Amino acid sequence: MAISDIKKGFLGGRMRERPEKKPEKAPTPIKEAKKDTSIFGGKKAISMREAAWKLRKASPYIPGTGGAMFSEQERMEIAKEISKKHGGYLEKGGELSRIYKDLYKQEDQAKTGAEKLKIDRKIRWLQERLGK
Repeated sequence: MAISDIKKGFLGGRMRERPEKKPEKAPTPIKEAKKDTSIFGGKKAISMREAAWKLRKASPYIPGTGGAMFSEQERMEIAKEISKKHGGYLEKGGELSRIYKDLYKQEDQAKTGAEKLKIDRKIRWLQERLGK
């Protein structure tokens, strides 16, 4: 007796094969919305007083410099410099671009390499805290 004859007897003449298992797909990861890690915290604008406080308490490390830091006094000076030039409120859009534009202009006008480096570090630190 052949195997096919045995299968016919058990299955009533119909041959059934095992259904092939489909490979399971990995679940698609849920994309999380980017969190606002700047000092704005999701707001469109904040007062300069609040911005100065947050800049003072922000991380002192300057990105891309191998661990260089600003002291708390230097961070306060940066906040005061921004508040003198740009008024009572700090807005996310145009105000930030004006701040960066002014700093880049200062960097271009700096005479020595040390001055340019100092301004470049300010720009890097602010971009990390305020956003781009």
